[in-house]
Amino acid sequence: MPTLLMRESLRALYNAAHGSAPHIGLLLQRDWEGDANQQQSLPEREEEAKTKYIRKVCDVTVCDVTVDDLYRHAFRRWKGATTDQQRFRQLTLALKSRLFIGTAGGGALETACAIGHSHGMPYIPGSSVKGVVNAHARQRFAGKGNKGLAVCAELFGSSDLAGLISFHDAWWVPGSAESPLVPEVVTSHHMKYYSTDGETPATDWDRPVPNAQVAVQGRFLFVVEGPSAWLGLAAEILADALSTRGIGAKTRAGYGFFNATLEVMPTPTCEWVDRAIAELRKQTNALEGDTLRGRLLARKCAAIEDPDLKQAAIADIRRRLQEKGWWDDPPGKAARDAKNTYLQHLAHE
Repeated sequence: MPTLLMRESLRALYNAAHGSAPHIGLLLQRDWEGDANQQQSLPEREEEAKTKYIRKVCDVTVCDVTVDDLYRHAFRRWKGATTDQQRFRQLTLALKSRLFIGTAGGGALETACAIGHSHGMPYIPGSSVKGVVNAHARQRFAGKGNKGLAVCAELFGSSDLAGLISFHDAWWVPGSAESPLVPEVVTSHHMKYYSTDGETPATDWDRPVPNAQVAVQGRFLFVVEGPSAWLGLAAEILADALSTRGIGAKTRAGYGFFNATLEVMPTPTCEWVDRAIAELRKQTNALEGDTLRGRLLARKCAAIEDPDLKQAAIADIRRRLQEKGWWDDPPGKAARDAKNTYLQHLAHE
């Protein structure tokens, strides 16, 4: 029989709560019902049901509501709290291949992902980051003798001393990909060989078995903390380690590698701007461009009470206007009035 991940007494309550943003971790751990259409599921039928469910979870993450204001505010708060260059160093790195992280936590689905308990978004544990960077540094400084070992001991600690550098959890950057999660298929070609710890020989006529998994895509914000004299070196080794060694599971197959160069993040798209433009277009039947450069959007933006959201919205509107050449040279009086409104509320202008 299929393994139910949720008690029947909670099913009605859970379904009633689906109006809010879903928690990805709960979807992976508690919502799957298996193939409920038959009492005795064949392995192929059960795998098909699992694959469909994983696609459903990843499709949910495409919706903007998943990356809700709670996570966006938390991300901005964390990024703002770690800007002190004397204490922290921030690195925004983009995945050049998909990432498997936290796969050892799999339950009935036999797949897992490191999902933050509070916000329901993927993250890379700081302990994993430190482990990869430590191994890479020791290999990099292996030829420098005792001096190299001393540097590693200073940075990462030893049996006698704590390390000077702290590696914090890496946060997924909102808007860095269409969705944080993406379905992936890992095909095992020799199931009996692996399930019997090698006692059954692997042969060329073994039947390959596709296995649905959950992978991560997009960018992550990495933060290292420690004495300012060591931060530059720690950040350099971190970027080098993640681009040449990778992180997470199946790095030998090419997963978990980041781009070597640090990327300057563009101003992220603000969901509020898209919603506001859509609402105003319904009211006025105006074109999208006219709404973007008009007074109504500027007034609506100026009325936002949340200061962080207001600044994010203005920055996004400014970027869109610059792309069309309407910021430096506003096309008409309405566009000039709108720009003046934004300038009045734009911080540090």
